[in-house]
Amino acid sequence: MKTMICDYPRDRDLLKERFAEHTKLFDRSVLSGVYAIFDDVAERGDTGVLEATRRFDGVALEESALPEDYAAQCIASLAAPLRGAIDHTIHNVMQVNLALLPRSWETEIRPGTVIGEAVRPLDSVGIWIPARKGPLLSTAIMLVAAAKAAGVPRIVVGMPPLPSGLGDPGTVAAAKLVGADAFVVGNGVAVIAAFCQGTASIPEVDGVYGPGPGGIAAAMSAAVAYGKKTVVGLGPTESAIIADASADASRIAYDLMNEAEHGPDSVSLLVTTDRSLAVETEKLLRQYIGEVEDERRRQHLRQVFGDGGRGTIIVAVDIDSACELVNDFAPEHVMVMCSSDRETSVREQLKHAGEIVLGEYTPFSAANYAIGITAVLPTNGFAKAFSGVTSKDMVKCSTIGKLSQTALKQLLPVIQQMGAYEQLPCHVKAAEIRM
Repeated sequence: MKTMICDYPRDRDLLKERFAEHTKLFDRSVLSGVYAIFDDVAERGDTGVLEATRRFDGVALEESALPEDYAAQCIASLAAPLRGAIDHTIHNVMQVNLALLPRSWETEIRPGTVIGEAVRPLDSVGIWIPARKGPLLSTAIMLVAAAKAAGVPRIVVGMPPLPSGLGDPGTVAAAKLVGADAFVVGNGVAVIAAFCQGTASIPEVDGVYGPGPGGIAAAMSAAVAYGKKTVVGLGPTESAIIADASADASRIAYDLMNEAEHGPDSVSLLVTTDRSLAVETEKLLRQYIGEVEDERRRQHLRQVFGDGGRGTIIVAVDIDSACELVNDFAPEHVMVMCSSDRETSVREQLKHAGEIVLGEYTPFSAANYAIGITAVLPTNGFAKAFSGVTSKDMVKCSTIGKLSQTALKQLLPVIQQMGAYEQLPCHVKAAEIRM
């Protein structure tokens, strides 16, 4: 295994070829298959969900809804240290989401004219927690906490089934401790289809959220057509590290492995202005990956940093070029490991990133688990337009307007002129009659 080291901007075309498919989270054929499952669930309800689970997940379920007492059993089975870590994470994530939560407001913007917004939580949300690459109780905490902090009255969590037909115990326990109300298992696309349309055992909800590969991302996009609020572009994980000569190669190597161990489709980039750091990091990657005891995770790392993977080390001519490359890529996670003056410059230049972590004492894992900021973030270039999922996504706003008679009188000529040009006489009359 030898990780690619290339130069930027000299090797711009090589990098473009290596990541040519990166922005294609899913194609039309995937979306077509997703809509076929949506149609089947609409027609057959729970039977459609169970059939999709048997066909695509290889698990024959009798029903999708988990027993009501299963969550309590999962919580009781938690080891004390893990329970403590979950409680600590819940506290921090709730604290952050409450700080981010929009508030209703009103102000008299002009004499006699009051404007504002009434912020209200969604009535219900469906949370999808993927588990094919391993349990993600941290994702469950972040998404359920976002909904709970927003005041969503009903939170339903869906996840893939274990061979037993149940959900991952740790993930169920964590979600219940945050405030999830019900749990279902099944094929991801089919469960999302049920969230959008409702079945006998899976309720229709107003918002659907969750990360996953192309099929799940396509299902989230399809949810919008059913009037459901969602955040799109939450695909396989990716990270980029911007580093100068002041960075420590051993730390950088583990930070690159941090996101890469999720799976072979992960993206893990080092963009540095120092060639010796690039060479040393590549050498340490080979050493550290060989020391990983978990065979499956070790294979994931070898694939990411091998010839066909998306693990790449890039030597940029200067820090401005490094920022240019990262902005163009718009990664999910960005780490800045530079001297203090360069860190300031990088922060000013970074425009497109789902998350930015700063300094030598902020590893990706701290953001993934413990700081409280969301790690459910846009991938595949979607960070150029989208943000990570927080409590802000679990509410909606109604705009408010109120006029005094004097304020309406001042606006009447505007209403008359605009209404006349648009040929809408009743618009004009509705204002004139009040005078």
